[in-house]
Amino acid sequence: MGFMICSCEVLTPVGGVGVPTVWMERNKKWLCSYTWHTSSVKGVGVARNELLSKAGSPFVLWLDSDIELEFDPVPALFEVMQKFNVSGVCAGQLTVGDKWFLKVAAEMDRLEIERHGGVKIVEARAFQCALYKREDLLKIGGFDPAFDVAGEDNDVVRRMIAQGMLVLHCNKLIVKHHVNEQTYWRKFKGYHKGFSQLAATMQDQYQPETQGPAIDFSMLKRMPLKYPLYKLKEKFSLR
Repeated sequence: MGFMICSCEVLTPVGGVGVPTVWMERNKKWLCSYTWHTSSVKGVGVARNELLSKAGSPFVLWLDSDIELEFDPVPALFEVMQKFNVSGVCAGQLTVGDKWFLKVAAEMDRLEIERHGGVKIVEARAFQCALYKREDLLKIGGFDPAFDVAGEDNDVVRRMIAQGMLVLHCNKLIVKHHVNEQTYWRKFKGYHKGFSQLAATMQDQYQPETQGPAIDFSMLKRMPLKYPLYKLKEKFSLR
């Protein structure tokens, strides 16, 4: 365990506007034994590359600034990484917030956890709370700086898959995702830009999200009123 603690660094690309960075401070009580790097460089691809260049440990923990931890995630993520010998392992998340649309997002998270309660192979973004082998990220050339708003994580996972590397999603490990309620729908405009960039360069099978998020009929049964309204707002926000 001591080797693992000495060989991992925490990387937090802040970015954005109005991100509740208070969660970063609360996370530090769990991660005080690790070297911590934070970036406020504009452009998520550039920010992640800057952090990657600062790190020198074999393992890096990517931690978004609006994630709250109730435990040190590194030992559990590292255990899964060792068991399956993969390049990265991402924790599951549960959206937290009082607004109705955040309650819908939380229910969508719960459905995802129910469907994939164990471990699954990732074909999309997996960086909100994730442990990666730094060497493998460097092997594929790091992050593409062209992705300045969103999509940089999808692109990295796609390129890792293309080179025979695997990233796993472990929904047995759950972190709280405190979304900024004031900027929640605004972020979808950034997603639209990122998805458009991805769609221009990738094969369809790697990222179905670029084709537009489909209606989930299980969610429709759970929230027959709020879920359709959420999808409608999402559609207009992605324009």
